[in-house]
Amino acid sequence: MARPIILSNGEMAIGLNRFGMVHDFYFPYVGLENHSSERSSRHRVGLYIEGAMHWLSDGSWQIQQHYLPGRLIGKTVVTNEWLGFAIEFQDFVDSELNVFARNIHVINLNDRPRRAKLFLHQAFIIGEAADGHDTAQYIPSMSGGESAVILHYKGKRAFMVSGENCRTGTTFDSFSIGSFGQFRDGQSDGCWRDAEDGELARNPVERIQTDSILEYDLEFQAHDSTRVHYFLVAGKSSHECRQTLNKFRADGLLTRLMKTNQYWQKWITPAQTLAEVRVAPEYREHFLTSLLILKAMMDRRGAVMASCDTEMLKYTRDAYVDCWPRDTGYVLWALLRLGYYNEIRQFFCFACHAISDEGFFWQMYRPDATIGPNSHAYIHDGEVAPPIQTDETAIILFLFAETVQAAVKAGDKLANWRELYGQLARPMANFLSDYIDPTTKLPRASYELWEVSYLTTTYTTAVTFGGLSAAVDLAEMFGETNNAIKWRNAATEIREAAAMLWNAERNFFYRGFWRRDSGQTDFDATIDASAFYGAFAFRLFDEEKLATAYRTLTERFHIRGDNLGLPRFEGDEYNRTDPNSDGNPWFITSFWLAQYQAERGKLNLTKKVLDWANDQMTRTNVLPEQVSPTDGRMLSAAPLGWSHAEFINTCLDYGNPGSARPGAENEVST
Repeated sequence: MARPIILSNGEMAIGLNRFGMVHDFYFPYVGLENHSSERSSRHRVGLYIEGAMHWLSDGSWQIQQHYLPGRLIGKTVVTNEWLGFAIEFQDFVDSELNVFARNIHVINLNDRPRRAKLFLHQAFIIGEAADGHDTAQYIPSMSGGESAVILHYKGKRAFMVSGENCRTGTTFDSFSIGSFGQFRDGQSDGCWRDAEDGELARNPVERIQTDSILEYDLEFQAHDSTRVHYFLVAGKSSHECRQTLNKFRADGLLTRLMKTNQYWQKWITPAQTLAEVRVAPEYREHFLTSLLILKAMMDRRGAVMASCDTEMLKYTRDAYVDCWPRDTGYVLWALLRLGYYNEIRQFFCFACHAISDEGFFWQMYRPDATIGPNSHAYIHDGEVAPPIQTDETAIILFLFAETVQAAVKAGDKLANWRELYGQLARPMANFLSDYIDPTTKLPRASYELWEVSYLTTTYTTAVTFGGLSAAVDLAEMFGETNNAIKWRNAATEIREAAAMLWNAERNFFYRGFWRRDSGQTDFDATIDASAFYGAFAFRLFDEEKLATAYRTLTERFHIRGDNLGLPRFEGDEYNRTDPNSDGNPWFITSFWLAQYQAERGKLNLTKKVLDWANDQMTRTNVLPEQVSPTDGRMLSAAPLGWSHAEFINTCLDYGNPGSARPGAENEVST
């Protein structure tokens, strides 16, 4: 199950599942902490009508979800024709206040008067820790005119829940507070069970692992409708929550909705303007939605989450809610092509806090710039080396150099980038130019981008070459002649030595090689899509080699007709659903082929891949990492930022065939 709708203001992020229920709830960072993850209870929504409860997840509702065009505002429409009711949700995270709000429209489809009760439930594991310190309390309306609320809190995290019955003006008509999870005296599902008879117990307080539920009593005439407003406020104290809620209520939900709508309209305008002339009409809506999804997964302090989807926790011990420099590099490359410099600069400031003293990046980071979980070892067949993926440093160096050049060309002052250059670019370039095997003249072995092998790979070699080559121009701009010479010499030696990465027997690039202490070199001949992409995108090999490798790659994986999905490499076992296949199709790798063909003005495959991705987004709103080759279902994280970034890049390439990329001019300024 993906997150078809992700909403965010850079500090508070909400992921809704396919039933319109809150599934992920991040605060105070996008990606950290998740107070309602896959391992906790969902925030249920249900309608009690004529003696029975009907939860939106019970299978009886037809559900449609989408974003409002060009806005990070979600719309979910659920219809139950048998019951004769429909419910429409307009959902948003306020662009200025840490409030998740739902404008709920409940519609009686029958031709007779009726009564119903709407139940809105929420459950939290505050701070991702079920340590018994969570508290939930009902706070009644006070003499100063403050409205009744449900308060959930622990330490420096507080969440306040309230709302309004728009017909009667009541904050809510009933409530209850409970606990959920495994306890010494048994299992508790939560207080949503209390709603199933239509009457709430009005329990005013609970602690340990808490949930709560609000009730709204609704009356309808024939073919009538009414509205309910729902607010979930986040803060670092109950006082902060109350101030935020008072501000939100004073303005009113509709006013806050319009302010948020205006914010997103303004933010999306540069991309919208470009899309009208550079993106084919059939892809424009999902082009803009992809950009909004990328923005939703960016923390305002600069971190870019690979994904905010915790669905993977159902079947693995990990999720993608971290900031990989590599994924970030490709996400921000898409934003650079559209002229969004603020988000890129925010990441570079974040990167200054994250980069190591040696000038490299670790595997991944949490949104507070601390080092994330690392699955790599320091020891490799007796060799001691940092557990890193060198390409992650190289891609950020490449992005930085391209960003500075594009910004200056667009009118920015070079002096505005000098401090970041000294803190970030120079250390990265020095590290990469020094982290070279003196025998092969190629980058030392490190973990490759798929995090499977420890090798000197074609992909990492290509990105390192691209990063150092771009850094040469940067050094010359800043008047650092000695560094320009040093980095140019390293890049030149890499290009000259790269010939050993060509496998003449298979007419493809070696995935990589491992050079033993004895001097023996073990080559890995696995056909890997990343080797082709690196060689093509960063201009490490000539056109003849690229054309030959493209034929080998497409023939090996039978890319023809409607078979468009390219696995990462031969024998890829990650999440593999068909043991007889070479691995699941990935959107990223398929986009790479499409981009290569678009650059050569051959658009047939490019269009087919875009149509495939466009259809995926039409059905689900989002692009996953990979899909099953047997039934097409989404696998792994969805949405995945890198997939959406490559969709944006491919749309731009399709609209400008023959352009060079990466390294092309910034799209907005051309």
